[in-house]
Amino acid sequence: MGLFGAKHKRSDAQLHQLLDDAHAGSDQCVRVLLRRTDLYPVYISPNFRTMLGVDPQRYIDDVHVLLRHIPAEEQPNLRRAVKAWDRTGKLSQLCAYDMPGNQPVRKHFRITTTPTANGEHYLVEFIDVTEEQQAIEQACAERDRALQIVEGRSSFMSQMSHEIRTPLNGIKGIIELARDHSTEPELLLDDLQRADELSAYLLSLINDVLDMSRLNSGHVELEALPFDMRLVARELQSMFEKQAQDAQIDYRVEMDGCDDVLLVGDRMRLNQVIVNFISNALKFTDAGGSVIITIREMYRNERTVNYLIRVRDTGKGMDPRYISRIFLPFEQEDRTIARRYGGTGLGMAITDALVDLMGGTIVVDTEPGKGSDFTANIPFKLADAKQVEQLEQEGETLETRSDDSGTPTEYEFAGKRFLLAEDNDLNAMIAAAMLEDLDVAVDRADDGPVVVDMFEKSAIDTYDAILMDIQMPTFNGWEATRRIRALERHDAQTVPIIALSANNYVEDARESRKAGMNGHTGKPIEIAELKAQLAAATAESALSSRR
Repeated sequence: MGLFGAKHKRSDAQLHQLLDDAHAGSDQCVRVLLRRTDLYPVYISPNFRTMLGVDPQRYIDDVHVLLRHIPAEEQPNLRRAVKAWDRTGKLSQLCAYDMPGNQPVRKHFRITTTPTANGEHYLVEFIDVTEEQQAIEQACAERDRALQIVEGRSSFMSQMSHEIRTPLNGIKGIIELARDHSTEPELLLDDLQRADELSAYLLSLINDVLDMSRLNSGHVELEALPFDMRLVARELQSMFEKQAQDAQIDYRVEMDGCDDVLLVGDRMRLNQVIVNFISNALKFTDAGGSVIITIREMYRNERTVNYLIRVRDTGKGMDPRYISRIFLPFEQEDRTIARRYGGTGLGMAITDALVDLMGGTIVVDTEPGKGSDFTANIPFKLADAKQVEQLEQEGETLETRSDDSGTPTEYEFAGKRFLLAEDNDLNAMIAAAMLEDLDVAVDRADDGPVVVDMFEKSAIDTYDAILMDIQMPTFNGWEATRRIRALERHDAQTVPIIALSANNYVEDARESRKAGMNGHTGKPIEIAELKAQLAAATAESALSSRR
């Protein structure tokens, strides 16, 4: 029922009844009837207190009490609207309203004021549009995010177009120069060297762009396999110590307080993250400086342990204001970075996305001229007893891995015979020519079934290695590998099989391993990388045969 002022009991009962009837069934609207002469509330709808959080008697005593709950920043607009109102038509204003209480809840009301037909009253309606306003604000926020994404993608595509066109134009120009230098061997070799450097940069850029695309689209899934963190540290030490030594940089990998070292996670992606940090640190550190990697166990919680991995260098450092942009694609502190130090500008963006995927965080501390600290905090699960046993059986703990693996420092190509599986004639011609220049005899298969058949019909130990294309017409290189490994002849188990693929992703390398391959390298073939993988495969085969 309505509330009426005690001093004004002469209000028309029929009018009150009409207002109550109009209000019946409406729980989203508060109605107040104000006398025009003095704005005295002659009628207040029953849900006033519930909807506005104010005692009706307070409103009767002070009609401006509701104004105090309208945010200060919105009050000037409301006052201007009231001042401009001609008192004859309807006044409508959208206002935020902070409900009274210790923890105010913000609502949104559309307040409409309409003169009655007899001109003696104003009907004021507070219509709750909170849900509608929140939906509008959410839609606006989503629109702004969408526009930001579109703008970001447009900027990314524009930058990527520039980054790709630059080396392509360079390669095209160098080819023209090479034609002019066809009778000058020294200049021609210099042209070819520069074209090779540009093509290597272009391939690296494309790989990074595709990696970023896969991460952003959610197509990268982390593996959860047991590994020994101590072996990760040892591999990082051996991976970069020669490069650091040549650059006269003090390089060390240190483990600090690491009691729980048998972990479960994606070791290959973890390596990718740390390698990106180390590569940057070495790149920006001059001779006489240092790059120190610290791997430290921070804390454990039941079956989870958190690791800190810090790469600290004494290099050029950065302006701390740049830190907020360091993990954005193609962002570099100044335009001379790429020219002086190389790199695609995507490594840190990929690293940040991977650490985020792992559930970790990255903290950067840097100062110009004094170096930088890149610290990743990453959680891992602890390996259970069964997984520890598996690692020990595979020789993948520090205690069980044999140092006497027989790994050769060089792989001798001369006199070897390879089986090359490649369905593309041009790729096959290039690969065969490169190998034949190394005194390797090459037999080619142009499809999955063909390579399996050629190997099966060959004499035992005919082939020293199989180079296996992944994408082939009838069935792919992974299936061909599985079929070769299943053959009942001893060399089917020991012959090194190296994947050749234009998709040189971590996931592809992992799939190659699962299929029974010894390594995975990208196209075009890098002889140095192929040599390293064949050396490792030969050592792996020798070690397996002794177990």
